[in-house]
Amino acid sequence: MNQPIHIENLDFAYGPVTVLENASLKLGEREFVSIVGPNGGGKTTLLKIILGLLEAQSGAVSVFGEHPLVGRKWIGYLPQYADLDSKFPVSALDVVLMGRLGKTRRLGFYTRSDHDAAREILARVGLEKLEKRPLASLSGGQRQRVLIARALVSEPKLLLLDEPTSSLDDYVERELYDLLRELNKELTIVVVSHDIAYVSRFVEKVICVNRAVHTHPVSEIDENIIHEMYGEHVHAVRHDQEHGHG
Repeated sequence: MNQPIHIENLDFAYGPVTVLENASLKLGEREFVSIVGPNGGGKTTLLKIILGLLEAQSGAVSVFGEHPLVGRKWIGYLPQYADLDSKFPVSALDVVLMGRLGKTRRLGFYTRSDHDAAREILARVGLEKLEKRPLASLSGGQRQRVLIARALVSEPKLLLLDEPTSSLDDYVERELYDLLRELNKELTIVVVSHDIAYVSRFVEKVICVNRAVHTHPVSEIDENIIHEMYGEHVHAVRHDQEHGHG
């Protein structure tokens, strides 16, 4: 299969306002990277272009060698604000099954294979005993695992997560990243995060997005570079922590 993400010389603007300029990005199979940058710097726009939700004015974008509208069938996506009311009367299994809508033969009717796939993914994220539990009764960390399972049940090759741990405590955040590290053995994973100091223990590279796009190995990032390029509000990488890859 072709490269998960290949972007060259991309320009994007909302009317007269340029958001991304001459941006290039290449991402290989089973990489684990984090996207960082200030609010308004273009992170969400970049994700939407990769997902085929926005079209660049110029440049080349491919997802697994295809136009994003075609290649996105290989993407599992967890938005920053999941479009799901936690009080809506659905079970964990119901939520995961929603991720099969693009694969099921008839809209609204799930097959036995859909149910089998959903249960298998729930087991993989450690929630096999909670499939019948209402979403509203789950903890924040459990709900995030359900939503990750929903993204995984479509059998993606690339997982995009936008601030997946923003509302979680430290212990649950660590559990979630341990899960992502395990999934990374099979999937390419891209995590948008403001906490580089924490996520740097798990990722291989940091993709800095602030109109331009620059990719750095974690070992090259220091506090001075982060502050110079992206401001004081972005945390620096801690080099005294053990990285997840080597």
